[in-house]
Order: sequence, then structure tokens, then C-alpha cells
Amino acid sequence: MADPKEIVSNLKKKFSLSAAGFITRDGMPVYIEVPEGAYGETFSIMCATILGAASTAATELGEPNPEYLAAETEKLKIFIVSGGMKGLLVAAGSKEINERDVIDSMKSAMKEL
Repeated sequence: MADPKEIVSNLKKKFSLSAAGFITRDGMPVYIEVPEGAYGETFSIMCATILGAASTAATELGEPNPEYLAAETEKLKIFIVSGGMKGLLVAAGSKEINERDVIDSMKSAMKEL
């Protein structure tokens, strides 16, 4: 198993992310980097909650759990990638980020954890 701190730091640097982390499925941060003044615990629990809600919605439609989610605000993109029972990789960065590149890198990184 790779070091979550190294994986998170590498993703954050590679894509100039404002926040990134590896968290448990119930939202507890294993390792997280957020901007000064932000609460990593709040970011973590809300990301897990978002994925949990999407999983419940998918199940209601007879579909499997989502592999990832992406949300976009006026200036920010938030990414949540599921690693099954291993946990979740979460990230946030500029709206200009190439979503596919970030998701692919997060999925690949999740395989190392």
C-alpha cells in the first residue's frame, strides 16, 4: 500500500489543487490538505455525504454505486473518487482543470492505496 500523504501531495501538486485528501467512506480524513482557514474534517464529511447520497439514488434506480462524482461551481470543481471499501480520494481545484485528467489520475492513485 502506498503512502496516502505522498499520493495526496502528488495529486495536489500535479494539478495545482486547492484541496485534496484520502478519507474513509464515512468521511474521516486519513490524510487531507486544505487551504488555511478551511476545515479538513468538514470538507471530508461533506464529500462522503455527497457520494453516499449519489449511491443511494443509483441503488434506487437499480444501478451500481458511482465510481466518481464531479461538481462544479462558478470557480471550482470538486472531485470524489470511490475506492470501494478502501475509502475515497477527494479533491478541489480551479474550474479550468481538465476533469478527465484529474479523474483518471485519481482512479489510478486509488489503485495504489
